[in-house]
Amino acid sequence: AVVESQAQLIARWMGVGFVHGVMNTDNMAISGETLDFGPCAFLEHYDPNQVFSSIDRRGRYAYSQQPRIAQWNLAILAECLSLV
Repeated sequence: AVVESQAQLIARWMGVGFVHGVMNTDNMAISGETLDFGPCAFLEHYDPNQVFSSIDRRGRYAYSQQPRIAQWNLAILAECLSLV
């Protein structure tokens, strides 16, 4: 359910060209909502490599990377929960 809600959220973001500037693990919630948008913006034109954080020099949080980052964040959550 957590994965499904996050996937739907990211799909909706991408459908309107939204880019979360720093979508790290502490900015996601199991409810499928996002916390602390930090630097964020909407694409003015399609650019899969667009970033909106001055510290993101490698494109980790680029528009096209959002699904991959969400998957990584969820894998880290699962790893933490597996220890419990």
